[in-house]
Amino acid sequence: MKISWSEINRDGLETIACVDLGGFHHLGNNKLLNKVSAVVIMEDRRPDFFVGYDHYEPHKDTTLNRHGPRQNLSTQQDLKKLVGELQQQKIKVYFGFWGQVTDNQKKMSPWIKNHPELWPEYKASQDLNPLAILGTEKMTFADYICQQYQKLQQDFGFDGLFLGDGLNGYRVFSDPTVYQDKINTTQHWNLFYYQIARKVHQLGGKLLAYDCLGREPKEALKHGADYLSQADGGLDYLVVQTYPTAWGKFWLKKFPGFDFKSCLKNLERTKELLKNTNCRVLYTLEISDSVEEWQGEARTTHKQLQKFRHHSDGKVLVWANELIARDDN
Repeated sequence: MKISWSEINRDGLETIACVDLGGFHHLGNNKLLNKVSAVVIMEDRRPDFFVGYDHYEPHKDTTLNRHGPRQNLSTQQDLKKLVGELQQQKIKVYFGFWGQVTDNQKKMSPWIKNHPELWPEYKASQDLNPLAILGTEKMTFADYICQQYQKLQQDFGFDGLFLGDGLNGYRVFSDPTVYQDKINTTQHWNLFYYQIARKVHQLGGKLLAYDCLGREPKEALKHGADYLSQADGGLDYLVVQTYPTAWGKFWLKKFPGFDFKSCLKNLERTKELLKNTNCRVLYTLEISDSVEEWQGEARTTHKQLQKFRHHSDGKVLVWANELIARDDN
């Protein structure tokens, strides 16, 4: 699917690009000025770099080029230079990571392997348990996230943190009907968000987060995710996961609630819920993923741009690597 930047930006709303280093050909030629307000350097699946980061080592591989066609940029020095160059274009740069114990091949990062308290109670789940107390560090995982973000912010200059998939309520991606009995954990999740938001704000940044598996607010509450309390606690952006192509037709087609109509309804209800808060509501616009081998459908993508803009403050392009690489030759 080919979509132009002019089509993406025609609605006049904020546009954030979800990328990793795999979208960039080389430094010094990243022409995203006036196309996006921000990019998220997103580490999906196993959060190896985020949880294992200690200090700046210029020539060490970040492993942050998993989702794009390029392999040109990979080191910590590359990452730091890219952040600086994007910021010179007045583009904010957020770091994001997913809350998963293993990747699709069931591989586990060494740090997580040494923290079994983070492993999920439900064996079919790949998500870690963010509410755990870390046995070695003697701190909550929320405190550890704050510690790690502070290191990354000081060393790379990030403008904020994005809590990715698996970090908002208990859920099992492969079976959305699981973990619907976790409403009693909402206070714990609210504290998790409050602690992280406070730290990110102290460091001058913004906190962004995905919603709970693209579920509308009342359904998300059953999983422990209270969007309104999260917004009141300092969440700056809630990103509603709307994937009528990738999820609705590719992975979760046997479950109701992930088609275009359901995505629109969820977005509308979430925006209505948060209308009197300072939290901006964005939706995910399906672009493509060369690793997972799905492409956004042109007809559906244009329909999203037309319909979803009335119920949101903007959009996050997932993933934008192919789009950026196409324009960066």
